[in-house]
Amino acid sequence: MTIAQAITDYESRLQKMIEDMAAQIVSGAQTRVVRNLKSPNANSPLAQSIRATKDPDGTMRVFTDKPYARYVEFGTLRQPPRPFLTPATEEVKVTFRGLI
Repeated sequence: MTIAQAITDYESRLQKMIEDMAAQIVSGAQTRVVRNLKSPNANSPLAQSIRATKDPDGTMRVFTDKPYARYVEFGTLRQPPRPFLTPATEEVKVTFRGLI
């Protein structure tokens, strides 16, 4: 195996690991949203809207297109925060550190 092949192999394994981490964040965030519902078996548009995409430069993004998601995550004057994305990210960070 040449150095160029080793680098290509390493980069593809790293990209796969990043994609897997994004998928874990999505899953964890969706689980937390559903768990925070008054009726946990209910269908949640917020949970369903959380997804990961890969940008052209290879960057992964985990996001939701629901404008009220920030109010759920951080709370308001009248509503306490019910974080879902931050804890899911922190969990994956701990897992990633363990891999390194």
